[in-house]
Amino acid sequence: MADKLHFSAVDHLQFHMKWGYEWKMPPDWRFERVNRYPFFWLVTDGTMDVVYDQHAYTLEPGSLFCAEAYLPLQIQGTSERPIAFLSIGYEADLLGASLASWLQLPAHQVLTGCADLRKAWRSLIRQFNCRLTAEQGGEEVLEHLQMLSLQYAWLRLLLGRLPMQPLAAQARIDPRVDGACRYIEAHLHEELTAATIASSVHLSPNYLRTLFLQDLHISPVDYARHRRLRKAQELLLSGSAPVSAIGELAGYPDPAEFSRIFKKQFHLSPQHYRQKWKSADLGET
Repeated sequence: MADKLHFSAVDHLQFHMKWGYEWKMPPDWRFERVNRYPFFWLVTDGTMDVVYDQHAYTLEPGSLFCAEAYLPLQIQGTSERPIAFLSIGYEADLLGASLASWLQLPAHQVLTGCADLRKAWRSLIRQFNCRLTAEQGGEEVLEHLQMLSLQYAWLRLLLGRLPMQPLAAQARIDPRVDGACRYIEAHLHEELTAATIASSVHLSPNYLRTLFLQDLHISPVDYARHRRLRKAQELLLSGSAPVSAIGELAGYPDPAEFSRIFKKQFHLSPQHYRQKWKSADLGET
């Protein structure tokens, strides 16, 4: 029976908090960024208009806003009151998809009666910031476990308020798909073809493609392209390496090909993308 075991994509979930703040901004606050990390906001006061992923939203007290990484975000305050919101940035990847996209979370949802969520949110922010300033010592393991406990308790409260529809209907991933995903991630800088990816898990390219489409709704080659472009985005926004070197690290040794593929996806050349969007995340400043 062991060869029939499948494991869940949720087995891969590791939630890593990157920042936690309670922000208070002026009523006319303006903001435009591409964030390197996905984040959640919970508005507690004031209103603002948001343009995100080519959609417009109006955020008001009780609004929960869920943003993916690497999507342009424009904000304009729209009330006479200061804008206040709770913010948590994170990393949580499930087989190449972010937590929010895998669960198909709505970008905007208005919550009511969320005092318990606000309390857990503020408690998590306080613990996170205390841990950042604490000296390492014998209590480090216990503090880390406490932090993990608060993170997952907060995440459970948050997701419990939202409609969820995992991409994989039964949330089960064939172990050969999992193995191929891990192979792709470890070899992004090398040549990746349908044949080489399939060979890594001892399958034919056609059969592996069928399994990928069944479990992840994307072919192995398209999955590799997606991960390569995400790697390129990360490197362009987080460092100062030459664009040609970034292309090689992301699996595109030909600079012209790298520029063409990147521009087709993001409508900017790699260099212009870096110039436009390389700035601090809200939460990292």
